[in-house]
Amino acid sequence: MFKTNEKREINNFTGIRRGFFGIIAAAFIFNMFFAGFLNISSHIKELKNKNFIMAELQSSLSQSKKEELEQKFLNLKEVQKVTYVDSYTAFQDLQKNLGIVIPKGENPLPDSLRIYFKNAEDVEKLQSVLEETQEIKEFFIDGIYISEINNRVRILNLFGIIFAAGIVCSLFILNSVFKFQIETDYLINIMTDSTNPRNRIKAKNINLLPFTVAVFISLLLFFNFYVIVRKALIQGVIFTDVLSLLQILYLQTGAAVLIVLYAWFMPVYKRTGVKR
Repeated sequence: MFKTNEKREINNFTGIRRGFFGIIAAAFIFNMFFAGFLNISSHIKELKNKNFIMAELQSSLSQSKKEELEQKFLNLKEVQKVTYVDSYTAFQDLQKNLGIVIPKGENPLPDSLRIYFKNAEDVEKLQSVLEETQEIKEFFIDGIYISEINNRVRILNLFGIIFAAGIVCSLFILNSVFKFQIETDYLINIMTDSTNPRNRIKAKNINLLPFTVAVFISLLLFFNFYVIVRKALIQGVIFTDVLSLLQILYLQTGAAVLIVLYAWFMPVYKRTGVKR
């Protein structure tokens, strides 16, 4: 009898250990896909903020009229945001970009609106609105630049879908490993006492602590891995706009906490298949 119990304890330990490393691996894969998705989303947002039309205003406009005009464009569904750029700020930016100093009295730049739009398809409609607006002196659209930006956005959206699919698949694997561990321990409990109605709950409780520890160990391993890979990418000038660890830290940790909470509150079932 002693040998049987000892063998069962060894089998339990071996099963938990295998599941432990399986959960670490699955959670690590999840973290990689999730970090990739966050980086892609950030880059898409940054690119979309470069999609804008520069509209110069008539010099005779009052401040209230400028605000009214700004609100007019904000109300258009095609417009993402509108930024007012006064002539002084535009003049300072021009000097900075040219790397020279120009006397303040020679500022030829007017006040303007920087109109950010959502999609390249919206340019034509915005152009017609701008042409009909008397308060607009002239506007500038770089069609080639806009086309290049939107092509990059489309490619990134495709990668975003791939990474999102990776997130779902890795979560499925993580869930499957955890449930497999519960089922394995449930069968062991059945062999010990088939009449105990709490066998599944006991099987789940045995695995909760190892699961929680494995998820957070995986997160710490991933953070170290991310710092190394990010440094290599930036130094190699492969990708220079990779999010810092601090930028992904809270979201990645929050995702890990949600995964653990799901495991702790996940319902278990009786042998008959009825929910508890």
